[in-house]
Amino acid sequence: MSQNKRFDISGLQGKPSSIRDRMRTWRIPPRLLFFLMGIVSTAWFLLRVIPKPSRAAYPCMKVAAPLMSGFVLYLISMGGAVVAFRKAGRNLYRARYLAAFLFLVAAAAGIVVSLLHGSFNLSAATTQVSGPADGPNQPMGTARGANPGRVVWVWNPDATNENCMNNFDRQDWFFKPENTNGRIVGDMVRSSLMELTGKKNIRESWDVLFKTHNLRKYGLDSGYRKGQKIFIKINQGTSRLGLTPEEKDNGFYYPSTLKPGDEKRKPLYGATETGPYVVLELLRELVYEVGVDQEDIGVGDPMTDICGHNYEVWHGEFPGIVYTGKYSDKHGRTLIKPTEKDLLFYSDKIYTDKLYDVLENADYLINSACLKPHMSAGITLTAKNHFGSQARENAIHLHYSLMVPIGSRPLNTGYRKYRVLVDLMGSKYLGQNTVLYLVEGLFGGGSSETRTPVKYLSPPFCNDWCSSVFVSQDQVALESVCFDILRNEWNGKNKHDPANNASEDRPNLHGVDDYLHQAADRANWPVNIIYDPDNSGKPLPSLGTHEHWNNPKDRQYSRNLGRNSGIELVTIPDSLVKKSVTSGTIN
Repeated sequence: MSQNKRFDISGLQGKPSSIRDRMRTWRIPPRLLFFLMGIVSTAWFLLRVIPKPSRAAYPCMKVAAPLMSGFVLYLISMGGAVVAFRKAGRNLYRARYLAAFLFLVAAAAGIVVSLLHGSFNLSAATTQVSGPADGPNQPMGTARGANPGRVVWVWNPDATNENCMNNFDRQDWFFKPENTNGRIVGDMVRSSLMELTGKKNIRESWDVLFKTHNLRKYGLDSGYRKGQKIFIKINQGTSRLGLTPEEKDNGFYYPSTLKPGDEKRKPLYGATETGPYVVLELLRELVYEVGVDQEDIGVGDPMTDICGHNYEVWHGEFPGIVYTGKYSDKHGRTLIKPTEKDLLFYSDKIYTDKLYDVLENADYLINSACLKPHMSAGITLTAKNHFGSQARENAIHLHYSLMVPIGSRPLNTGYRKYRVLVDLMGSKYLGQNTVLYLVEGLFGGGSSETRTPVKYLSPPFCNDWCSSVFVSQDQVALESVCFDILRNEWNGKNKHDPANNASEDRPNLHGVDDYLHQAADRANWPVNIIYDPDNSGKPLPSLGTHEHWNNPKDRQYSRNLGRNSGIELVTIPDSLVKKSVTSGTIN
C-alpha cells in the first residue's frame, strides 16, 4: 500500500484531549459529528472495499468499520422503531391490543439500540477488559544475554533532587545540574553493567556485551574492534514540538520567556526525555575504558536535533563525538540523511520505510530510552524509541498498530493483532543490532509522553522521583519488567494529576504487552502475519523472554524463584526483590 492510500489521521493523533472534548470547546453537538462521521466512514469504506474486498484488512478500514457499523445499526434500529410505532398506533386504533403491544415492545427495543449506538462512542470495538491477559510467572520465549533473561534495576533516591519542580515559570527543569547528582548516576550505570555481565570491572563488562552480541548475530567470538561504529539512540522527540523555527536554528534550547499568546507551548517543555548524565557515563566508559575513538561514536535521536542542554554537557567533555542533527549542521551538529533505499519492511505489507545513514552504518546500537506511559501505545520504552529512527517527518503512519490509533479512544486493544513494534525489535538495523538496552528512569514520565515527570507513588518510590536505571541484553525481558512497574504505578487509582485523570490508566489498557507476547513467541503472532522486517524470507526467531512478576511487593520472576526459564530481576539494592527462593511455588 503506497503512502497516498493511508487514512490521514495527522490532525487527530497524539492529542491529549478526546474528540468529545474538542467538540465541547467548538460547541459542536456530538450527535451531529456522529452523523457526519458515520456518513463519511460508510462512504469511505464502501468506495474502497467494493472494488477490492481485500482492502477490508487495511488499517484505515479497520478504523472506519466500527464507525460505519455503529452508524448503520443506529439508522436501522431508529427506522425500525419509527415503523413499529406507526404499526402500534394503527393496531391500537383497530382495537388489536396484542399486536399493538408487540409493536410497542419492538419500537422500544429499537430506541434502546439506537441510543446505545448513537452516543458517538468511538470505542465501539474496544473491550472493557484491562491489564495483561497472562497471569504471574508464565514465561514465554527464549531468554537472551550472557546471563539469559537478566534485567538489572538500580535505584538510588540520592541521584535526584527531591525539591525539583520541573516548571516553566520557575525555569527549573529535571535536566539542570542541580537536580541530578552526576557522580551517583555514573556509579549506578557502572554497577548495573557489572551486575548484568557478572564482571568486576567495566572494561570486562563491555567486552562481555560485545562478544555476546557478535556471537548471536555473526557466530563470532569477538569483542569490539578498533574503527567499528557505535550509535547511541536517545529519546528526544517530544521537546521539538514546542520550539519555533528560530529556537531550533539557535541550538534547540528551551525559551526562558514566551511571547503573548504562546502560553499553549508551555506544557511541551520539560517532557520526560533523555537527560545528560546517563549518556555522559556511557561516553566515559566507551572512550576512557573500552578505547573507542570519539569520532566512531554517534549520539542522537534521528527524527530531531539534540537539545541544547544535553549537547552542552556531552560536547564539553567529548567534542569529537558525532552529535546528529536532522535540520542543520549548525552548533556542532552533524547533518544526517535518509538512506537511499527502504530498509524497513513492515510485516503486514502496508508500508516500507527508510532509516537514517547513521543507523545503516552502525556496527552496534545502544538503545537508551525513558520510563514513561504513552497515550497511544500504553507505554513507551526501547521498542517505541525507534519510532524516531524511521526517516519520515513523523511516525503518524505507524500509529494504526498501537492501542489507540486515532484520537484518544482505545480502538485497537487486545491480543494477536499486528504490532509494528515487533518489526522494529526484529530489524537487523535496529533491535537485532543492539548491544545494550537501557531505560533511564531517573525522572519517571507523566501520564503521557508529552507530559513532564511526576513523582511516583508506589514503593519503593513513595512519592519521590523514580531515581532508577534499568539495563539488559534481553529487550523483551527489560520491557516486561518496566511494563510491570508502569502498570502498577499507572493503575487508574493513583492520582498524580487530579486535573487530568482520564489517561492515568494507559499502561493498563488490555493488550499493551501484546507486542511482547509476539516478540517472545511466534505462537502469539496474528493469523496471516509472518514477521520479517528485513524482507529476508526468514521469519523472526524469539527475540527474548516475557512474563509478569508474581506480585508488586516481592517482584519475583521465574528465575528468582529458582527456575531455568523466564526473567531474572537483579536489583541494587538487592532488597527490591524478595530474596527467598521457593522453587515451583509462586507466592
